Amino acid sequence: MSCWNGGDGYYTTAQQHYCTKALPHNSTAALFHFSTLVLSHLSTFTLWQFRAFAPLKMIKTPMTRSENFTKNIPNFLTLMSLCSGFVSIIFVCNEAIFSAALFIMIAAVFDFFDGFAARALHATSDKGKVLDSVSDVVSFGAAPSALIFLLVKVSLSHSNLDFSFSSASFTDLLFLFSPLIFLVASAWRLAEFTVQKDSLSFHGLPTPPASMFFAGLALIISEPENSRIADFLLELYFIIPACLLISLLMISKIRFISLKFKESGFRQNILKYILILISIVMLILFKKFAISLIIVIYILLSIIVHFIKKPSVL
Repeated sequence: MSCWNGGDGYYTTAQQHYCTKALPHNSTAALFHFSTLVLSHLSTFTLWQFRAFAPLKMIKTPMTRSENFTKNIPNFLTLMSLCSGFVSIIFVCNEAIFSAALFIMIAAVFDFFDGFAARALHATSDKGKVLDSVSDVVSFGAAPSALIFLLVKVSLSHSNLDFSFSSASFTDLLFLFSPLIFLVASAWRLAEFTVQKDSLSFHGLPTPPASMFFAGLALIISEPENSRIADFLLELYFIIPACLLISLLMISKIRFISLKFKESGFRQNILKYILILISIVMLILFKKFAISLIIVIYILLSIIVHFIKKPSVL
């Protein structure tokens, strides 16, 4: 599939065009640095906005300026997740697989900490919940769907050197637009979660791990030394079924393990601690290869527990 040709980053196979762009080179690196710079300035502006308009909001509420700023920290993190998802889409448009996958990971980090901050600061609100769902539609719906689209396009180019979007057959178009199923499923999943009263239990695979599964695959594919593994991961008979299966799991009624700690006791959170421990060990041993494997283990463990345990242990 791909053969690293030295410092210039050129390949000798059908995926020369895409795999070269998947790795940070001059233009991609420039876009990457620009994106991180924009996120940095946007975060500064957002923090300033929260603090500057705090006195105006005090007209309606008795909160002090510092209290209002604290209450908006989770919303700030949610907006950073939203921006990271959009940056990922920009990288997909530039066919930079590695960077697109990386910013989905960054969005997932922001998404985790916005919920953590909301619970720690007692800053949960209906507005924050809706904002979180809107952000997730972009970062864990549109962005991973666009990434899957790019992976399918690379796969078709790998099997046909003369492939182009304009000359694609009807079957190729069906393959190319199959990620729409992932987008619809994620939007449906998020809509149900928004109206769900108990946010500490998950019915259906959450959108962040669903997105991280494909982001993890993209990180593996983008590395030239992983050519044999990438050959398999880029096969349509793997990508399309994986997309369909993950989409079905998102809209299923299966209870998935939540990493939100409602109680501090070890016994009540034993499954969460086991999953975290497995994840840490796998990341140390396998690094980026572990990301998608961790999601697979999370899915399998949740399905097993769903059928043999009570809902309270999740």
